[in-house]
Amino acid sequence: MAWRRRPEAGVGVRGALALLALAVCAPGARGRAFEWYSAVVSTEYVDPYTNRTVWSVSESGRFGDSSPKEGAQGLVGVPRAADRDPEGCAPDTRFLVPAPGGRGAAPWVALVARGGCTFKDKVLVAARRNASAVVLYNEESHGNLTVPMSHAGTGNIVVIMVSYPKGREIMDLVQKGIAVKMTIGVGTRHVQEFISGQSVVFVAIAFITMMIISLAWLIFYYIQRFLYTGSQFGSQSHRKEAKKIIGQLPLHTVKHGEKGEVEDVQEMPAPESTPGSVLAANLSITLQEEDRSEGNNLPSSSTSESALQCDAGFKEDAGEDTALLEMGRSDLEHGRPVS
Repeated sequence: MAWRRRPEAGVGVRGALALLALAVCAPGARGRAFEWYSAVVSTEYVDPYTNRTVWSVSESGRFGDSSPKEGAQGLVGVPRAADRDPEGCAPDTRFLVPAPGGRGAAPWVALVARGGCTFKDKVLVAARRNASAVVLYNEESHGNLTVPMSHAGTGNIVVIMVSYPKGREIMDLVQKGIAVKMTIGVGTRHVQEFISGQSVVFVAIAFITMMIISLAWLIFYYIQRFLYTGSQFGSQSHRKEAKKIIGQLPLHTVKHGEKGEVEDVQEMPAPESTPGSVLAANLSITLQEEDRSEGNNLPSSSTSESALQCDAGFKEDAGEDTALLEMGRSDLEHGRPVS
């Protein structure tokens, strides 16, 4: 019997994984790429208590989405009513710009808090006051983090965001009348990819398809394995049945010199034919005695006596058989039935 090759379960799993990888790497699986630039913020001021210049620089800012990615500098100015309105949302907001030695300074950089109005409104209020750049500091709940800013329609004014601790530090200095010079530089370019909603659906469908294919292959694999194991068990059962039948067959020994055919062998009913089974007919195993030449090597006294007894018995049996045959032949010649 030719056995079919059993399927490999790993084939279905590998195919499903390839399908999922194709879905993820497909052009439609990825959404638009979003890029943003960090800003290098440098501050410089003179400490009135020690009369020493304090200078710091860090890449802690983030450029707005619609801001030109270029540098800017100037003295920092804050809303005059910063205690009551640090956001600078009012259209008539005026800014306090401390200058060293009381001299007027231009250009200048507006520093305002996040909240109260949109990013665009804040930028336009400062731009009307001829600010060269606008710096927003984040809310206190965000800690040292910065977030993306959308402010389309604000022109070519530079807009960045800094963290809440950095913004409050500069705000406190300016409110005390300390002139703070800020320099803004372009930092590192960051690229961040987003997956669109359609891509998520596509990947989900691919994943579900992978699971269905894997499950189908596993079911098919174990069914074939069960059938294969059952066929092997059936073959062993048939062999055991055949051995049992052969063991029940009668054994008849034919001695040397014995005539006639064996007619008293018990016939066994043949079992029903089943696939893979072995049918056995009545078997007769004949064991012949060794050659007379070998028998002659036995002791002469016992051998002679046995030979005489067997010869006498054989003659008597042969005579009876000859008489029966003669009687049967005469009956057939006279047309009588044979008894």
